[in-house]
Amino acid sequence: MNQTKTIRWVLYHEPIDLFIRTAEAFSKEINRLTDGRINVEIYSTNEFAEKFKKGVNVEPMVWMQAGDCEMSQVQIGEIANWHSPDFWALELPFLFRDHDHATRALEGPIGQSMLKNLENTSPARGLAFTYSGGYRCLAVDREINTAEGLKGLTVITQKNPITIETAEAFGLVPVPVNVKDHLNKDRNKHTNFNGNNAVETTLPRYEAEAKTEAHRYIADTRHNMYLTSIIIAKEFWNDLSAEDQEFIQQAALHSSRLERQWSVADANKISDSKEEQDKLGVTYNNFSKEETAKLKQATAHLYEKYSQFFTPDLVDGIIKS
Repeated sequence: MNQTKTIRWVLYHEPIDLFIRTAEAFSKEINRLTDGRINVEIYSTNEFAEKFKKGVNVEPMVWMQAGDCEMSQVQIGEIANWHSPDFWALELPFLFRDHDHATRALEGPIGQSMLKNLENTSPARGLAFTYSGGYRCLAVDREINTAEGLKGLTVITQKNPITIETAEAFGLVPVPVNVKDHLNKDRNKHTNFNGNNAVETTLPRYEAEAKTEAHRYIADTRHNMYLTSIIIAKEFWNDLSAEDQEFIQQAALHSSRLERQWSVADANKISDSKEEQDKLGVTYNNFSKEETAKLKQATAHLYEKYSQFFTPDLVDGIIKS
């Protein structure tokens, strides 16, 4: 009989409500597949740090490298920092035509190869892609529904070359911050969000990471996808039997599909309902096809600029998926 195993899953990002349901879905599915032989313990970073006497502001991959935790869900920009720059390609503006296209790319040979190859450059192996809110939008301090209206505004964005240069191509002035700062509970004091015109976010994540006294307008640009990935410690994975590896891969795929469905539903609930927008205290503006086309044109040069930066044919392969 195979030995009982415990997986420690650390919830690294806020808002917890969006991430814990993925971990819980995985836990339920792996429990079913293995008849309870693989157990999942789910921790916030604070809970994990307190129980195991670890530092709070530590990336899950660092904990994995030390053998302290087995699984997490991490933003792809942070994954790219582990000598895996191809993950930045997934943040190119207007890369995914729709959610069906994203599914084909992420679950197909290209996405699966990226996940598997992560173990060559980091202490983790990728298992499945998740959305963490889906398409990005902008929380703004004024009402904007045109490409021209974005020019000259400062915007809080993440620290990676693609998101920064996308903002610049829109005519925005990027103010890059680290992911953990981006989600700081005391963000108004810590990063002075109210001192900037806009914050890059997603509709489901707006309240947790972008809602301030100033940013009460949503410009739904849908300019790229906020992607995360379910990852597992490489050493833990390599010690598993082939059967348990297959079970874990199945459970990760199952929970990732649920997470993407939930993210899409959460976003649609806000974009399609004035009542939900009023609850959030926002004025919502969806960019028209004409204004979106202007943004696409403004960022088209990034595809040529980065064609030699990523693995050859990676971006073309994603587009053709």
